[in-house]
Amino acid sequence: MLEDMPEKGKSQRENGSRSTEGSGASQCWEVLTSVGGFVVQRVVFGVVVLLAVIYLSYVGLSMARGSGVYLALKGSVGETVEYVGRLARGDLGRSAAASVTQASVTVAEVLPGMVRKSLGLLGASLVLATMVAVPLGVWGATRGRSVWSLMTVLVSIAGVSVPSFFAAVLLQLGAIRLTRVLGRPVVPVGGFGWDRHLILPALVLAARPIAQIYRVTYVTVGEVLEQDYVRTARSKGLRELVVVGRHVIRNAAIPILTTVGMSQRFSMSSLPVVEFFFGWPGVGFTLLKSISRQDDNLTVALVLCLGVLFIGVNVVLEGLYRLIDPRLRDGRGRGG
Repeated sequence: MLEDMPEKGKSQRENGSRSTEGSGASQCWEVLTSVGGFVVQRVVFGVVVLLAVIYLSYVGLSMARGSGVYLALKGSVGETVEYVGRLARGDLGRSAAASVTQASVTVAEVLPGMVRKSLGLLGASLVLATMVAVPLGVWGATRGRSVWSLMTVLVSIAGVSVPSFFAAVLLQLGAIRLTRVLGRPVVPVGGFGWDRHLILPALVLAARPIAQIYRVTYVTVGEVLEQDYVRTARSKGLRELVVVGRHVIRNAAIPILTTVGMSQRFSMSSLPVVEFFFGWPGVGFTLLKSISRQDDNLTVALVLCLGVLFIGVNVVLEGLYRLIDPRLRDGRGRGG
């Protein structure tokens, strides 16, 4: 009997280890299944939304030419069906507005370059806004109601209220003034380039997101810092950096991610104005150009790209929510 006891204990430990591994694999599979099912649902919904985007684009273009509402709604059905059929074959049509010569070019040929330029600008503004706003918001929240934190909140409120075109004009005038004072150009006030040309348009696109992300980070982190588990962590002697990084940021992540996504959607809506002011030849600038020249093929393709980008941002954010918060995977959070 005594000789069998070590063997039984070993067997129990092995069984416990197997059950732990099985439980971990089961939880991982559950997470992947939940996120995968959600992504499939969102993709199907996105296809329906994009069909509506194509149809409404043709309605708007038809009404811009002087057609009545009824004729525009009726005629756009056939145009939408025809466009979707061509889209399924990979044919986006030809465009004269996208060409630098008199000859037309295929939309599929010029579209990737425009998308890359706009995505690069949006990505730079998003990285800038997040890297500036989140640390500032955490710093302001940990300082409590100090003078400096209150001043940053006031500045963020002012930043949300500034229109993009006004911020663009101010930065351009400031850059011109600085060039006159120094006798040499500091940053270009327009044009395309992955160098200093990127600075001013990225700053304009990041201005309002910085203000929005900072405010939400400041409020959310401040609320989390008052929770009991944070006080308990501090009472255990953990350093403030460890408390904030391990306990505070993770519990404040979802509101911050939500605001980052919302600010990115705002940046996309401001993209045509910003690209127009700085002469950045991306999706927004070309969209305004194609509308003015009544180039339907290019206009619908560009609007469709913006729609795909909007839906993609939403899907990524919702997927991250479910990875961060387990309650969202079993329908107990965010309204199921």
